[in-house]
Amino acid sequence: MKTYIVNKIMLTGVILLAACTARAADEKDLISVLRSDASVSAKCAACQQLRIYGSAKSIPYLAALLTEEKLSHAARYALEGLPYPEAGAALRSALDKTTGLIKAGVIDSLGWRRDMTSVPLIVPLLSDANITIAASTASALGKIGSDDAVAALIAARDNPNPKVKAAILDALLLCAENHLSAGKKDEAISLYRDLFQSEVPVSIRIAAWRGWMLSDSKQRRTNIPKFLTGSDMHMQLAAIKIVRELKDRQLIETCLQQWKLLPAPAQLAVLDAHLQFGSEALPTVRTASQSSHLEVRAAAWRALADLSDASLIPAVVRAAAHAESIERNAAREALTRMRGPNVRPALLNYLKRAKSPEKAELLRALGQRGDAAATSILLENAKVDEDIVKLAAFDSLRSLAVPETLEPLLKIAAVSKTRSQRTAALKALYAVYRECPDIKPAGRQIITAMQSFPETELYNVLPLLAQLATPEALAVVQKAAQNSNVQLARESLRVLTLWPNAAPVQFLFDLARTSSNPTVQTVALRGGITVAGRETDPSARLVMLRKAMTYSNRTEEKVMVLSQLGRMSTPDSLDMALEHLQNPALVNEAGLAAVSIAESLAGGNPKLADEAAQKILEQCKLQAVVSRAWALRIKSPASGPFIRDWLVSELYRQPNVTGAMAVFNVEFGPEKPGNAVKWYSAPVGDTVNLAAYFPGQTDCVAYLKAEIVAPNATDAILLMGSDDGIKAWLNGTVVHSNNVDRGQVVDQDIAPIKLKKGANELLLKITQGGGGWSACARIVGADNFPIEGLRITSQTDKAPPISAYKPAPVSATGSVLE
Repeated sequence: MKTYIVNKIMLTGVILLAACTARAADEKDLISVLRSDASVSAKCAACQQLRIYGSAKSIPYLAALLTEEKLSHAARYALEGLPYPEAGAALRSALDKTTGLIKAGVIDSLGWRRDMTSVPLIVPLLSDANITIAASTASALGKIGSDDAVAALIAARDNPNPKVKAAILDALLLCAENHLSAGKKDEAISLYRDLFQSEVPVSIRIAAWRGWMLSDSKQRRTNIPKFLTGSDMHMQLAAIKIVRELKDRQLIETCLQQWKLLPAPAQLAVLDAHLQFGSEALPTVRTASQSSHLEVRAAAWRALADLSDASLIPAVVRAAAHAESIERNAAREALTRMRGPNVRPALLNYLKRAKSPEKAELLRALGQRGDAAATSILLENAKVDEDIVKLAAFDSLRSLAVPETLEPLLKIAAVSKTRSQRTAALKALYAVYRECPDIKPAGRQIITAMQSFPETELYNVLPLLAQLATPEALAVVQKAAQNSNVQLARESLRVLTLWPNAAPVQFLFDLARTSSNPTVQTVALRGGITVAGRETDPSARLVMLRKAMTYSNRTEEKVMVLSQLGRMSTPDSLDMALEHLQNPALVNEAGLAAVSIAESLAGGNPKLADEAAQKILEQCKLQAVVSRAWALRIKSPASGPFIRDWLVSELYRQPNVTGAMAVFNVEFGPEKPGNAVKWYSAPVGDTVNLAAYFPGQTDCVAYLKAEIVAPNATDAILLMGSDDGIKAWLNGTVVHSNNVDRGQVVDQDIAPIKLKKGANELLLKITQGGGGWSACARIVGADNFPIEGLRITSQTDKAPPISAYKPAPVSATGSVLE
């Protein structure tokens, strides 16, 4: 063992010797770099390494670099970190050899080294004509922090230069901190107090006062309350921060003695400070709960949620029931979170004597606390006549959802007197039913209980059966729908319409056909159409909708069928929709349904979609449907020339209207018949670059106008691209409108149009929010190919060029006037 230990010691020594040897070798190499013709970056890197590996041997070589502008900083960095007196001597020696920024840097390094020997050398530099040197000197003396450094800084405190004076004051604060770190508390306090009581900037004064208060426990208990109640907001905020930071019982007690004089932020700070001591803060919480400041009372209730003082429950409940929003919410949170052995008994005890609004808060709290043992109390209160109490009880029963409350709740819901009571009871029932371990027996339990209810009570609970949605539940509702009691029958039909699946469809259709009551016929048929839409099998749903169309004698119900049909995506449903295009009363609804179905099928069967679109276009004239149908017919990129000859209007904007989308709906001159408009001819090109014509403009519009000459009247397609929004008129009629904020893409908008024989006027409105601003357009035939003989009238001779445009006058708001 001894041999092992000896060997280990020898090995450790060898390792240390090797490390020292390697370090010496590293230092030698680094010094060689400093002495060589290496680049500045290489020498800077060597200085960085010498800060780590350097010894006293490297100091002369580093010192030699202190006067070199590009290397002085790196040399100083190395010398700052070397723990040898020679390093400080080298920096002191450089003071007489340097000027300007280099000298300021050397002074700064002496400060970081806390080189007390340098103090007599640098003190005179506090008044140096070079402001940077004087400020660096002040900063260095602050870091050194010796008595003579402090004395020099105090003597120079009235330096006339603001930058130097600020550095001196900061340095004095640092000296005070250094005194504290060195255990010289009295000197620190004296320096802080002197700074606070001097004519200094607010930031220095506050920092000095803060240091003083944190250091002097006796003075803080006098000064802090004074500033908490004073009018100096800067000092008040500083005092509030200190109160929160310190765990000073005596300070808290002193502040509490002036509680009523404290503003709200100060009261909150005292409360927060005392809460750090746990339950001993309860007296302060009670005091805060009676504060004249709303936010303080709210904070007291939030604190009470953790401290759980049962004696305050009446006060908390009153706040929860009657206070303003912020305090009420905090009080409710306290009622929910308070724990402890005395809290629940106190809640239940106060519940016995509380008035209705307060009782409602207590009942609601029982649910939010998850107090399942309180269900009997909640059920009793759910039977009372007062809405506020009853609804709160239902709310908590819903939150708790205890299965044993299912049948009692059902009986209470059955005798509900108002819609709000019935709705609340049913919500509670839904929640309880969903939480039952086995919902099938629970459902049978509900149905069995309901079968003994009189008709008036059955009416109230029928909606629950739609939640069950079992065959037994459906049978009960269907039977009730045939009851002679009109109100019960009507409610039953409403519930059947709410059924989550298509099970009641045939019953509703049969009732629609056989009932002698026209109202029942209509309601039943519409209900059947509605629930048919919930059939998941497309084939079965289509059969149901065909039946519904057969049973429908009125347009209104047929429109409902087509609406349901439009949500399908099968070829058979498309055929059914197309069948009704011939009916003038249904053509628009049939077209909308058909185009919706065709769009869903287009990806897998473009030919079918194209054929459907042609049939739709032959019959339907509704613009929205026609546009979608035309889009379905386009199966390949359009070909055809762009409109290249345009007139451009002057610029328009509306005061206080910003953004492309906001300005879109403002009507300007070109949209108003008879208004005089100045037009200019644009350079011929595929795209009209409005941003180039009106540079730097935002929140505005311009209009483009072109004349299209058609050899014959014909159907056509207008293809457009724009940055930003675009609106189009053909011969004075709006044919397209797209209010967007976007970049331009060719043919991004499509509009079917009808060209008349001869001249046709096309007008475009192009909006601008900011950035790019342009538009392009072209016209092709219905087959997506150019229209033979179509031409665009040249505009170059009809108006002056756009380059002649002069900006309109600008109003006081910066808007161009019309």
